[in-house]
Amino acid sequence: MVYLRIQYLFLPILAFILFSCTDQHAESIITKAEQLLNTKPDSAFAVLDDIRESKEDWPRSQQMRYELVYAQAQNKAFVNFTTDSIVLSLVDYYGRHGNANEQMMANYMAGCAYRDLEDALSALKYMNLAVDAVDESDEDCDLNTLMRVYSQMGGLYQRVAAFENERIADMHAERLAWQIGDTISALRLMWLQACCLFDSRNQSEAIMILDSIAQFTEKNGIQEDPDLIYPIKTDYYLERKDIKCAEILLREYEYKTGILTESLDTLNYDIAHFYRKGKYYNIVQNPDSAILMFTKLLHLLGQRPLYTSQRYGLEEVSYQGLTEAYSLKHQPDSVIKYANLYCQWNDSSTRAKSSEHLLRYQSLYNYTKIQEQALKAEQKASRLRVTMILLVVIGIAIAIIVWSIYQKLLNKERQKQIETNKGYQSLLHEIEKSAEELQLVKTDSERFLKEKESEIQKLQTALAMYQDNEQSVEQWSDERAIFACDIAKRLHSLSSHAQKATPNELNCLLVTAQNAFPKFYANITDASKGLSHTEIVISILIRFRFIPSEISLLLGLSSQRITNLKSSVNQKLFGTQGAKTLDSHLMSLK
Repeated sequence: MVYLRIQYLFLPILAFILFSCTDQHAESIITKAEQLLNTKPDSAFAVLDDIRESKEDWPRSQQMRYELVYAQAQNKAFVNFTTDSIVLSLVDYYGRHGNANEQMMANYMAGCAYRDLEDALSALKYMNLAVDAVDESDEDCDLNTLMRVYSQMGGLYQRVAAFENERIADMHAERLAWQIGDTISALRLMWLQACCLFDSRNQSEAIMILDSIAQFTEKNGIQEDPDLIYPIKTDYYLERKDIKCAEILLREYEYKTGILTESLDTLNYDIAHFYRKGKYYNIVQNPDSAILMFTKLLHLLGQRPLYTSQRYGLEEVSYQGLTEAYSLKHQPDSVIKYANLYCQWNDSSTRAKSSEHLLRYQSLYNYTKIQEQALKAEQKASRLRVTMILLVVIGIAIAIIVWSIYQKLLNKERQKQIETNKGYQSLLHEIEKSAEELQLVKTDSERFLKEKESEIQKLQTALAMYQDNEQSVEQWSDERAIFACDIAKRLHSLSSHAQKATPNELNCLLVTAQNAFPKFYANITDASKGLSHTEIVISILIRFRFIPSEISLLLGLSSQRITNLKSSVNQKLFGTQGAKTLDSHLMSLK
């Protein structure tokens, strides 16, 4: 009996000892993996993978610690997250049981997971939560991780071209990098800020930062990183058509990186160099070499794991460069082909919407934080708040009434313009159809030929009621392919639905005009003529046979404003008063 009692007492003790030994073994492995994170993340990843199946028997705390270190190893080893389930459980667990640094790390891992899942909004949410979890002034604050959080936030903003927000995030990360003594990271973050400034057209300031990097590395004996200096400076001189400086920088970069000699499997460089080289060849009138560079870039893009925004950006400029190159070679079919491809890739509406949503979320997040801080003060001012709400409601009500009246008047005018545009576009369609039929039967039937010529003449006379200029049948036939290009069709469609054209859509039209009518484009954009950007756009729309009511809707300007601008263009280009003769003048302009 005594023996049995001793046995029953001993068994739980033995089990406890065995479980304790298991826990200690697992803990030692997790600690070892954690030590390998910064130097050998692949090894840490492999070590943790070996014990994954046994973790189900561990205590909850140890399981969560394993998953947190595993997520860090996965991120550092550049293994993309494919699900958010684990990281969300980490956020939940450490939100209730972890210290400030653990909460920051859990939210940071969640942000990285949503980054890999291409959910920028959720990624930014958890990056913000990671920043809020810690206090920089605390002695035990993990500044290294906080630096990486800010750096990742900058990367999120970079994907959607939110340059100012990206620069602010990179500035925070740089400050922390200097604080912890990570010079290499600090210099790269300075370079990222230079990229932001350059992309936002603050190019002189960007060059100043690059010069500061170069001076610091030289002064402190740090090996120069060509990717930090040469690409942006090369872009700077190419934009200014400073061919000599651009050529020197291109050659120095190629010499220092070996970009043209290394095998494709081992290349580790900025493939945008081929875009810069192609752009240089276009400037020096060497279209064949330019075509070779842009084609190589498009080939490399298919083999590189780039983010969607990066890929779209490089493919877009590649097609633009090919358009320019074939224009130099006087190959109109290729020009139209690549101009259409450029216009398709230039449509950055998705990226613009992503940027808008991301910035809106950041603003909302900041607003929420302010509201939480002001909660106590708001309780004391509840009466004032009610009064303000009433005033806002009244103001909104008045604004709605005024806006409704305005919209009714605006809709009436827009409907009139829409009907006009539909009539004009119907005639355009009919004359195009007739012209095509004429071309098909031109050799078969003299009688049908005369009938179609008469029909086209009548339709053209009808079109003249919409325009201030009348074109010959031959002119319509010669320019038919240009007027029927994708961007022209898109803009006609927008005007028929009373929609305003985006800046990107207008930019596509300008690029198409520059390639289709180079002399005409050069004439109207001559600085000595003094045309504003809006006047240039109106001139090109007229050249593409858009009527005033279409132009009014596409640009969001009143009909009278369009007339005034046409008069201004007619005076500046031809010294003629009034708007009536501008269309015929522009059609004859070479």
